[in-house]
Amino acid sequence: MWYFYRKFDSEEITSIVAQVNDLFIKILDEHEFVFPDWMEPIILKEYFKNLKSHYRLSLDEEKTKLIDSFNMNTQIERICKNEISPISYEELLRNASTDFIKCIENIKLIQEYLYENLLKLKHFSDKAMTFKNYYENFYKETIEYVCPFCGLDNMLTSKDLYREAFDHYLPKSKYPFVSFLRENLFPICNTCNSLYKNDKNPNDYGKSFYPFTAQFNDCKLSFEIISGKIEETEINSNYFQEEIETWNSLLDIKNRINNFADFNLNGWVSNISEAMRNYGVDFEHALNAEIKACKPQMQDHKFVKKAVLEALQGVEEDDALPTVLEKILLMS
Repeated sequence: MWYFYRKFDSEEITSIVAQVNDLFIKILDEHEFVFPDWMEPIILKEYFKNLKSHYRLSLDEEKTKLIDSFNMNTQIERICKNEISPISYEELLRNASTDFIKCIENIKLIQEYLYENLLKLKHFSDKAMTFKNYYENFYKETIEYVCPFCGLDNMLTSKDLYREAFDHYLPKSKYPFVSFLRENLFPICNTCNSLYKNDKNPNDYGKSFYPFTAQFNDCKLSFEIISGKIEETEINSNYFQEEIETWNSLLDIKNRINNFADFNLNGWVSNISEAMRNYGVDFEHALNAEIKACKPQMQDHKFVKKAVLEALQGVEEDDALPTVLEKILLMS
């Protein structure tokens, strides 16, 4: 990731998630409980009641597996760090009894309802508790212009008619208890979400970025430019090299950044050429001025432009100059 999301308060969403998880805990521990008032008129209550009845008839070892699944799957940060492994529906259903299969079927219905329908209920929409409102808070508190996963696509603002999708780090189709978990939900641009990640499971690729970490992000983009063409794109870090490899495998980041930079290279170099003509400065001064202008880093893809221009700093005039620089010197 090019930047991490900051955690921010969302008391309403946090409260709903806590109430839902409390129901799961009470059912798994086979304790009595009372449904929240907002659940009374909706079918979700029936799904929970069915889950409770089939869970009680399941085998002891199946109950233990489901408890382990809840305890594991809700620890997203530890899963990202490969400290623990989540437990999938597939694992749970292996050699399952009839009642346990029914139990899992109801968990799937609950998970789907929580994400697709819950916040659309009048009870919540009247209080402005929708995913659109949640996205507005996300944008205001923590989004920095572009998608943090690619750095290329601008994120829809909180004022747009539509919002970006919330991606599930652990796919809700493959893992129980994760569809309505705040730590498992984060905005991501449509290109990354729909075209590249889709329903891929990051856990299959290795250690992953935890999007809400408070750790300093030292991911550094660099290029090698030979004969006017970007030949190599690298992303390096002292702390996140394993995460970078997973990130690249999931989203083809290096290739996408390389193509974007290569497409824009001549235009960025033309800006330097224009400064040399207009202000009568040499290439080095014009280049350094362009580099300094690449702030803030995330806005308008300036972090990519900055890395490209820094790659041009190592070129000496008496070396075999790249094609684009030869053009600059001829035009100046």
